[in-house]
Amino acid sequence: MLAQGIYPERLKFSLIKPIYKSGDKSSPSNYRPISLLPVLSKIFEKVIYNRLFDHLHSNVILNEHQHCSRSETSTENASYILLNEILTALNNKQIVGGIFCDVHKAFDCINHAILLEKIKFYGVSGKFYNLIKSYLDGRYQKVVLSHNKVLKPLGRK
Repeated sequence: MLAQGIYPERLKFSLIKPIYKSGDKSSPSNYRPISLLPVLSKIFEKVIYNRLFDHLHSNVILNEHQHCSRSETSTENASYILLNEILTALNNKQIVGGIFCDVHKAFDCINHAILLEKIKFYGVSGKFYNLIKSYLDGRYQKVVLSHNKVLKPLGRK
């Protein structure tokens, strides 16, 4: 996989299992989709993540205030920094405003072509770039409603 820059086709498959959250059980919006992946897929994803993160970290591409998916930071740390900045501004009689965005499903709707261009812009190239491109291309899934009921496959993304 790493030597060729090609993500294996058999690892691009996932089973989607809807888990009930609350509310009307007949409403699809009241279910959270859980994606069940092959074990090897999860291992390879971690390898890709580690390599990409090392590239971003060693080339100082990530902003120091970006707290997502970084071991040395946390949401508590981000909250503390934000609260401290607000309180400092208020103590200095400054006006404080904020814009907050919920991006928890951002990756679900990102344009892969734009993502690949961004990755290329930040210096990812060669076989590793091809591996990420291969990982994103041609993924497919099917939904499992119960132990025996399976919906038709959703096709390739």
